[in-house]
Amino acid sequence: MSDKWKLLIAVFALILIGGGIAAYKSVVLGVPFLQGEEVYDWQVEAKVSFLAIGNPTDVRLSLPSIAADRNVAGDSGSLGYHFFVEKNGGENTAVWSSEKKEELQALYFRVRFSDSANYGAGNIPGEPEEIDSVGLPKQVLVAAKSVVNRATKVSRRPDSLFVEFFEPFNREQTSQEHLFIHRHYEKEYRENAAMVMGIDLLEMAGVPARRAYGVVLDEGRGVQKPVPLVEYYDGVNWKVRDPMRPSTVLEGQNMFVWHRGGGPLLDVLGGENSGVSFTAVSERIPQATLSNLQDSPLFVSTILGLPLAERTVFRYIVLIPLGAFVVVLMRNIIGIPTLGTFMPVLIALALLEIPLAAGLIMFSVLIAAGLWFRFLLSRLNLLVVPRVAACVVIVTLLMILMSVLGYGVGMSGGGQITLFPMIILAWTIERMSLIWEEEGKRSALIQVGGSLLVAVFAFLFMKVGQIRYWAFYFPELLLVLLAGILLVGRYTGYRISELIRFKDFKGA
Repeated sequence: MSDKWKLLIAVFALILIGGGIAAYKSVVLGVPFLQGEEVYDWQVEAKVSFLAIGNPTDVRLSLPSIAADRNVAGDSGSLGYHFFVEKNGGENTAVWSSEKKEELQALYFRVRFSDSANYGAGNIPGEPEEIDSVGLPKQVLVAAKSVVNRATKVSRRPDSLFVEFFEPFNREQTSQEHLFIHRHYEKEYRENAAMVMGIDLLEMAGVPARRAYGVVLDEGRGVQKPVPLVEYYDGVNWKVRDPMRPSTVLEGQNMFVWHRGGGPLLDVLGGENSGVSFTAVSERIPQATLSNLQDSPLFVSTILGLPLAERTVFRYIVLIPLGAFVVVLMRNIIGIPTLGTFMPVLIALALLEIPLAAGLIMFSVLIAAGLWFRFLLSRLNLLVVPRVAACVVIVTLLMILMSVLGYGVGMSGGGQITLFPMIILAWTIERMSLIWEEEGKRSALIQVGGSLLVAVFAFLFMKVGQIRYWAFYFPELLLVLLAGILLVGRYTGYRISELIRFKDFKGA
């Protein structure tokens, strides 16, 4: 059998497998093949991690009030554990238990709710809790009482007091008493010192207050720690607010309140170094369809069968083959020269998180400055590896310098320059300098310019919402993309740029 037929059989098999799985998911399982405008739901996943020490293990995670709604989907990753949801009054707790576990453990609980649902930040009618006395050193207590008395003389409304006690943390200037009290709490509570201080001041003013925790509904954050919130009683209802934005009501914001009621968010017996992290993703397919997908065989469920923390990583990984396909087309069909294959793809990925014009300017400045320093290094006659290592150090310092200067002149997003892959930048500078020395500056500029042009086209291709939807919800279609790359890989004819270049020979 000739190589041509082997290629055609491989291409046909890839298209058949990839297209067949996609058709099965769309027709049988009901996954919409075209991206809709509607975002059906949000999913928030809690990941509990701890080091088991071989003793009986009991893990208790406080659940959001929305998890008790029968119209809200919730499920748990509890392989090897007995799992149940304990209901006590209006509070729900996820409980995992096991007789003997060792090594690092990871447990998951997911909550899915409608995008139009209450994010758990609404007011809850209730009764006030008993206020405990605040134990503070004498001088700190005197200063705290002075701050409280000064605030209550103006207004005793709980809402006003909340803003009064937490707003100074967002100001550049505040009273000396407030700073003195805050220093004490920073020594006692390294984490969330401002929140603990504000709660104590509220209780000294006669306002019951307690801790709460939330999750930011933003896919770009990836894995995130719980956001400390404060819940306080206004005389009728329990309200929850963000101490970092005391004057902003959380209702209608992108904050999902996971834990209220003041108790512990997580309690682990039989384990060490415990912690909980959260991941929030938006879903564009119905819950019933997603459940069918997750229950399907591994080759059908693919990414959607993974925990949310791992799924968010693949939102960008699945875009890399798309960028590689654009590079193949631009180099083999059109004939645009580039500095390597992966550099334009990785630059395009970075541009997805940076405004296009700002990203191109940052990249150009980095390359120009790095190239100038590289020519200075060439006079030292260094070997290749030390020279590249020196370029990495220089690129790092340039990134820091550009971020600091950008922040100093008030440019937003200056810190996003760190999204550019540092090693790729260093190798780009090294490769460009060698081409400059061997083939001349014209060839070097053409190749780096071609790389930027290809990166922009790859960025525009990966930016299309429908393309990203197919790549994430139908990753088997990457097999069809692979078939296309194999076909292009056998093309040995003239490139479009060569047809333009040699057009004068057309009549010969």
